[in-house]
Amino acid sequence: MRAFALRFGILLSCALIPLALFAYLNPPAVSNLKEIAQRAANEYDRLLQWRMQEAFTLAAFPSLRAFAASTPETRAERAAVALNELKALVASDKHVREALIVDDGGIVIMSTLDGWGNSLAQRSFVQDALNGKIAASPVARDRAENSNYYAAPIFNNANEIAGAFVMRVDAQELWNVLPRGANWYAILSDENGVRLGDTGDDAARLTSFGAMDGARVARLVQAQTYGAELPFVRATQFERAQTLVTQGAFDQLRAADLNAGALAYQRLLTKPWTVLALTAQPSWSVALSALAAPALVALLLALGGALLLERV
Repeated sequence: MRAFALRFGILLSCALIPLALFAYLNPPAVSNLKEIAQRAANEYDRLLQWRMQEAFTLAAFPSLRAFAASTPETRAERAAVALNELKALVASDKHVREALIVDDGGIVIMSTLDGWGNSLAQRSFVQDALNGKIAASPVARDRAENSNYYAAPIFNNANEIAGAFVMRVDAQELWNVLPRGANWYAILSDENGVRLGDTGDDAARLTSFGAMDGARVARLVQAQTYGAELPFVRATQFERAQTLVTQGAFDQLRAADLNAGALAYQRLLTKPWTVLALTAQPSWSVALSALAAPALVALLLALGGALLLERV
């Protein structure tokens, strides 16, 4: 009996050890990560371009142009029509949280919420719009919620910039684009190494991969890049990833830099943002869970082999 048990144990070990190593070194197959990253990046470009074009179209509405181009003394007579246009936008789109107009100095002269008279002059999307560009912001924390801002210049009849139209959109619209699979997840990173979205860990949203240099932090705080309520973003411990992402050196980024098993990336065309598609690092628990059926077969084969050797 002892000889039978010994033979059975040896045969079972010979069958299971290679299986375990194979499962550990070859994690379960996933969809092509590069294709996942490309699809998500394309969808982000489509969404951003659509929202930016929408902002540009709304900024050209005659009622908004007339209000922005009027003098402070005559604005009151044009305010009702312009405000109704803004309120109609918010009412018709569940993702739009606020619509507003700033003058050529970045002061809020109309909003669907409170805050009239506040200055947004330091915000990059306002500065871009007042310089004639259509702008989209990263996710920012304002009014106790996460949002994206889209802004476009408002021109007067002399084709001069009289102000800017701004709409604040729920960040969930952006997050809904980022995919997740059974054994892979995705991250949307901006040029500062900040995760604008992370389907692997919701708590990692609006955190940087690693610590930022002082000059970058000062610039982001001054511009309130991530919102008036989030002047500083929390840093995680992926310092090499932070360095490479801020340098744009994604070709040097390795999965291990993000504690991942595999990695692919795709940059956006509309913004200097990048989609990363990753798998989790292989672990023995995951590897062994994939061995249930093969292990049962190995057990039966080892038992049969031991019985056969017993009769020889």
